[in-house]
Amino acid sequence: MTTDTAYWTVLDAFPQQYTDGNKLAPFYENLREDRFTTTTCNACSAVHWPPRSVCPECMSDNLAWEEMPPVGTVYSFTVQVAGVPAGFDPPLVYALVDFDNGIRLFTAIVDCEPEAVEVGSKVEVVVREVLPDQQGRTRVMPYFRLA
Repeated sequence: MTTDTAYWTVLDAFPQQYTDGNKLAPFYENLREDRFTTTTCNACSAVHWPPRSVCPECMSDNLAWEEMPPVGTVYSFTVQVAGVPAGFDPPLVYALVDFDNGIRLFTAIVDCEPEAVEVGSKVEVVVREVLPDQQGRTRVMPYFRLA
């Protein structure tokens, strides 16, 4: 793997996760503690995905971090067999996952055969380390596996 800055700048598919590059650094800090969180607006009670620094409903910046439900339900899914992103082996399952708090998110389902996934399958978050940032700091991302 190259550490050339130009390479990282052009091809880095993962978000910056520390306070020097992201207002939502607490989301990634929580993931490093195996806590899957999002933001809730203290002014209008809207729950957001992805986490926000300003509520899109009422424009308040009075937001709080809240735990996401521990289990979600597959709403829909598809399987990618060619051209999967770096760090994944084909086939790769992508899904829309619903949570009891009204959030629906798009994610990869890992550690399973595509035949095992069905609409209605229960999934749980799994935090995976991804490529380090330009300073060599650890980065993580949330994925899901069958519960």
